[in-house]
Amino acid sequence: MSSNFPALTYDEDNRYLSNPDCRTELFDRLKFIPLRHEDENYYLSFGVVSRDRGEYFSENTWGSGPEGNAYLMQRYYGHLDLHLRDRFRLFGEIGSSLETGRNGGPRSGIDEDKLDIHQAFVDLGIWKREKDSVSLRVGRQEMALGSSNLVATRDGRNIRRSFDGFRLTADVARWTVDGFALRQSEADQDLFDDSLDHNTSFWGIYGVHAFPVLPGGHVDLYYMGQDNKLDKYVKGSGREQRETIGTRFWGATPHWDYNDEFIYQFGRFAAGDISAWSVSTQTGYRFDSIPWKPRLGFKMDAFSGDGNRKGKTLGTFNALYEAGPYFSYAELFGKRDLIDIQPSLRLNPIKKLTLTPNAAFYWRESDQDGLYAVASGAIVVAGTNSTARYIGSHAALQAKWDANRHATFFTEYMHFFTGDFLKQSTAGKNINYWTGWLEIRY
Repeated sequence: MSSNFPALTYDEDNRYLSNPDCRTELFDRLKFIPLRHEDENYYLSFGVVSRDRGEYFSENTWGSGPEGNAYLMQRYYGHLDLHLRDRFRLFGEIGSSLETGRNGGPRSGIDEDKLDIHQAFVDLGIWKREKDSVSLRVGRQEMALGSSNLVATRDGRNIRRSFDGFRLTADVARWTVDGFALRQSEADQDLFDDSLDHNTSFWGIYGVHAFPVLPGGHVDLYYMGQDNKLDKYVKGSGREQRETIGTRFWGATPHWDYNDEFIYQFGRFAAGDISAWSVSTQTGYRFDSIPWKPRLGFKMDAFSGDGNRKGKTLGTFNALYEAGPYFSYAELFGKRDLIDIQPSLRLNPIKKLTLTPNAAFYWRESDQDGLYAVASGAIVVAGTNSTARYIGSHAALQAKWDANRHATFFTEYMHFFTGDFLKQSTAGKNINYWTGWLEIRY
């Protein structure tokens, strides 16, 4: 069993600390408190995560919004985890996210939530036989599926995302299948005031299986549905009932890694239909035998836009609850009406330091649509004043240093060069962006 921390706090497995020889740190006794000394599967665990972050924009929305500035953000989470074998589990996590000094104040739902219950769920083991099992999770919970193209924790923002509802997980015949029905929990700014988003409901089924036809291969197959009582697009606003079907092929060999995803969406929007799509491909090649162990990466995506503002059919892709830092932690726009190409290079000058210089080039998929915000879907630039497709490009450098298993330093600098579309639709100023943080986890 590993002592490394996973991306999701509820995925921690601290049973290795039942061995006294593994308890080498001060707080290890809080990470594993045995409840039955003869059985390591009965235990209580506590943990904390803090992230202190600075962020700077030279311009907001390319000079058309409030003046850019530097500001601070803090995020503090604490959790408890009670295990009674594989039949019952109780997990709770409180969170505090704070913002100081941003021109225009904290952005709603993503910057500040003074103190609230971030997660609180019960896991029930319904059935288990050898390596097969079925379990039910009920309550408030984070969720990330696949490559987080559609469902993610929103770790790039100050407030991570959680949902309320249930999730049924079956590990049967080498398939892992999740069925869920959820509502996103709102992130309001005051104390213990987060409620359900009663405007939107979300459900689906997601399956993962080995796919030996491809080297090191796996396949994801999924269906998701979302009912939004009021959504807004350049075409207009109205009720949206959107169905999503997709597949993902992914895997890795000693040198190659790949991740290809294909999605189609249909349903109803206002008085018309929905027909939207996306294609994403990511490929990397690692040179582990030469100094700095470089990895060459190439990413290319297309997310459909609406091709006819006056038509009844909505063609804009909806990335649902997408990951934030898909292109950059600046998160200038989301995955709607977009074509992008992003080459990158990852280097390891020393064992725990990673440098990732990258560039990206962006176009509108349709000249009849606009740019939308990440995940929320708010319209960033309507696009009605320009028929140009070229949005712009960026050059960026990311650096990550894992000082030890508890402390991580991260920083990114990016310069965004505006293209014809933004020059014709906004003040057209280039953007300098920087962020840096220290994350500590126990």
